[in-house]
Amino acid sequence: MKPKVERSIKRAVLVLVLVFLAFSLWFGYNLFSIWRYSSSKCMDPSGAIVVMGAAEYNGVPSEVLSARINTAASLYQKGVARYVIALGGSRKGDLYSEGEVGKVELMRDSVPKEDAFSSSRGQDTYQSMAAAMPLLRRLRVRSVIIVSDGFHLFRSVTIARSLGVAACGYSDVGSPIQGGLKFDYMLRETVAVTVAQVIGYKEESIIRHGQE
Repeated sequence: MKPKVERSIKRAVLVLVLVFLAFSLWFGYNLFSIWRYSSSKCMDPSGAIVVMGAAEYNGVPSEVLSARINTAASLYQKGVARYVIALGGSRKGDLYSEGEVGKVELMRDSVPKEDAFSSSRGQDTYQSMAAAMPLLRRLRVRSVIIVSDGFHLFRSVTIARSLGVAACGYSDVGSPIQGGLKFDYMLRETVAVTVAQVIGYKEESIIRHGQE
């Protein structure tokens, strides 16, 4: 092999190694950020508590959604915010949206009807937060506490801030997503966040679900 060709191959290998190392560090930093934020318990006085959606079954909240709703209701009772807003759309064939079911559960948890709201559009985090913006403006809410599973808080708060809302997170209590399953979800979140940092959260949402 000619020395010139050999040097070119070595340079190409070095570049590939450096790219791999840079991506690994970037991915690792995102994973660390998601893990670090997963234990957030923000109780800053805010305009509203926003509950991220999760599965419901014919009007019955899943364990994950129940844990988020119960945590939000508890925060409301502590007086950290005036309103509570449940987010989440519906899938094809569903009779109810995640947001509607969440609102009903909030009222069952002693959140007064006049303070409980829902936003019933959105197939993912970005769509749900974007769909809630008109309601937040109508209620004159400029800051929110987002309640969700810990692994989901980093992305949720980042998206809310990108939409112009001052946001912090509160990890729910009693979620069934724990242990190894929780780590699996963190890895998925890290992939989604890393991709979104390259192409944008809105663009990543459109690729996954189309333009709502």
